[in-house]
Amino acid sequence: MSPASNSDTAGYHSLCALRDHITSRGKIIFPVIAAAILFTACTNHRIAREETDIPVSRNGSTANDNISPVAAEATDPDNGTGKPLEKGFTKEVLYDLLVAELAGQRNRIPEAVSGYLDAAIASRDTAIAKRATHLALLAEDWERGRQAAELWTELDPEAMAAKQAYAALLVRTGRIDEALPVLRVFMDHLDLPPDQRLLTAGGLLSQGEDKAAALAAMERMVAEHIAEYGDEPRALFVLAHFLIQIEKQERAIGLLERVIAMDGKNPMARVYYAQLLHNRGDTAKALDTLEDALAKGVEHQDIRINLAKLSIGLERYEEARKQLERLVASAPHNTEIRYTLVLLLMETGHANKARKHLRYLIDREDLTQEAYFNLGKLAESQKDIPMAMDAYRKVTYGRHYLSAQLRIVALLAKQEDLAAARAYLHDILSETEADSIRLYQMDGLILIEAGDLTQAMSVYDAALEEYPQSSDLLYARAMLAGRMGQVSLLERDLVALLSREPDHADALNALGYTLADQTDRYQEAMTMIQRALRLQPDSYYILDSMGWVLYRLGRHRESIDYLQRALAIQQDPEVAAHLGEVLWVTGDREAARDIWNAALEKAPDDELLLKVMKRFGQ
Repeated sequence: MSPASNSDTAGYHSLCALRDHITSRGKIIFPVIAAAILFTACTNHRIAREETDIPVSRNGSTANDNISPVAAEATDPDNGTGKPLEKGFTKEVLYDLLVAELAGQRNRIPEAVSGYLDAAIASRDTAIAKRATHLALLAEDWERGRQAAELWTELDPEAMAAKQAYAALLVRTGRIDEALPVLRVFMDHLDLPPDQRLLTAGGLLSQGEDKAAALAAMERMVAEHIAEYGDEPRALFVLAHFLIQIEKQERAIGLLERVIAMDGKNPMARVYYAQLLHNRGDTAKALDTLEDALAKGVEHQDIRINLAKLSIGLERYEEARKQLERLVASAPHNTEIRYTLVLLLMETGHANKARKHLRYLIDREDLTQEAYFNLGKLAESQKDIPMAMDAYRKVTYGRHYLSAQLRIVALLAKQEDLAAARAYLHDILSETEADSIRLYQMDGLILIEAGDLTQAMSVYDAALEEYPQSSDLLYARAMLAGRMGQVSLLERDLVALLSREPDHADALNALGYTLADQTDRYQEAMTMIQRALRLQPDSYYILDSMGWVLYRLGRHRESIDYLQRALAIQQDPEVAAHLGEVLWVTGDREAARDIWNAALEKAPDDELLLKVMKRFGQ
C-alpha cells in the first residue's frame, strides 16, 4: 500500500493536570488532541505569590524572548529606578557600559553581566547595579548576581525588590544563614497575611541547592512564626508545602495528617494530602479524603477538580461529570473548567451536551490562539463546519496560525467550493519556505480531491521549480503521478528523493509497492519494501505492501500472513481488498467474502474494494 501524502496536520490539582489525565486515557475521539489542550494560563493553586519585577531565571523570565534583555531595558530612560543614569561617568565606566550593551544586544549575556557588574562597582550607580542584577538572574549567574544585588541593596536600602533579589541569590549561592536576616526584612514589608509571607519565604528557600540547610532554616522560621502568631495549623501547612517543594513527600504526608487533625476545614491541606496519597498509589484513600471534606462542608473548587480527576482515573466518569458540571454552574465564566468538561463530555460520548459549551467558548474573545485552534478541531470532529470555521478564523497569529488557515481551506473544499477554497488559500501569507511548501501541498491536495489531477500536477511542477530540494513536494508529486498512471515520473521522483534520504520509509514503500503492482520487477520491489519494513516494522501499509509483493511472487501463504498482520493493526479497505483477493485465489472463498463484506460495511464507497469484489463476481 502506498500511503497518501501528508498534507497537514503542575500541579496535581490544577485544571491542566486534569485535562492531561483525560486526554492520556487515549479515548478522545479527535486524535490530534492527544495531549492536554491549553487555552488559558494553567496555574497551580497559590496561597500567595508576591509579584515583583525580579526575574528568577532565563526560563522563568517574563521578558520578551525576542528582545535582548539589555536592549529592552535600555529603552527605559529611568531604567526602572525613577532616576536617569547619572552623568559624569569615567571613560572606563562608559566603556564597560558600551561593551555590556553591545554584548546584550548580540545575546552574549555572560559578557553583558560581567560588563554591567564592573560598571556598577566602579560607578556605584543604582540603576546599573539593578540592571546587572537583572541580567545575572536571567543568565543564572548566581555569584555575579549576588554581588550586584548586594551593591544594589547597599545603594538603595529602601528597595524591597533589591532585598528580594539579594535574599534569593544568597540562597542560590549557599549562604542561607546570611540570607535569613535579609529575607526577614523583605517579609516584614510584604502587604500579606503572616502565613502567606511565610509561604513566600519558603518559595525562596526552596531554590537553594543545599536542601537540608534550607529545611533547617525553614523550620526555624516556622517556629518563630508559631511563637509570634500562635497559628500552628497554618504554619505547619506552609512547612508541608515547603517539604513538597524540596521533594520530601513522606514527611509532608505525616505533617498534613497533623494539620487536618488540628484544622479539618483547611481545604488545601486536603488537596495536597490527596495529591500525595495518589502519587504514592493510594488513590482510594485520596478519594475518601476529598469526599470526606465535602461531606463535612469543606467546600473549595480545587477539591471538586481533584475529585473529578481521581474519578476519571477510576473510570467513574459520571461522578467526574457531575463535579465539573457543578463547578461550571458555580463559576460559569471559568473557561478552564468549562473546557475540561467539554473534553470529558466528548470522551464519554455526550457530544450534544458538549456543543453548548463549545459554542460558548468559541464566542469568547479572551482565549488563547491554541484554544481556538483546538476548539475548532473539536467542532470539526462533530461535523459542525460553521462552528469549526468560526474558531479557526480567530487564530490570527502564532504557531497554529497556518494550520488553522489550512483547515479553513480544507473545509471550504469539502463543501465543494473549490474556487473559494483556492482563493482563500492564495490569500494566506507565508513567512517561511516551509510555510510556502505547505501551501503548495494543500493547493495540490484540494485539486486532487476535486478530481482535477492535471491542474494539481501543474501546481506541484511549479512548486518544485521554486523549491527543487523539497522532499515533501517530490513525494507529493510522485504519489499524484502514480494515481495518474505515470509510473516513470513516480519512479524518477522517488529515486531522486531516496538519493537524498535513503532511509525515507514512505518513499521506499511507495516505490516498492508500485513496482510490485504495476511492473514485473518483483525482486527489486521486494528489496525496497524490506528496507522500508526494517525502518517501520509495525507500519500496516508497509506490511500490506510486503503481502502484496509476496502475492505477486506466488508466495501465497507468506502473503496471507503479512496481510492479516496489517489488517489486525488497521481495518483499512485496501488491505481488506488485497487479503480477500489472496484468500480467494488460494481457494478460501468464504473467508474472502467475510473479509470483503466486513470492510464494505465500514467503507461502502471504497473504489478499490468495490473493484476487486466486482472482478471476482461479488
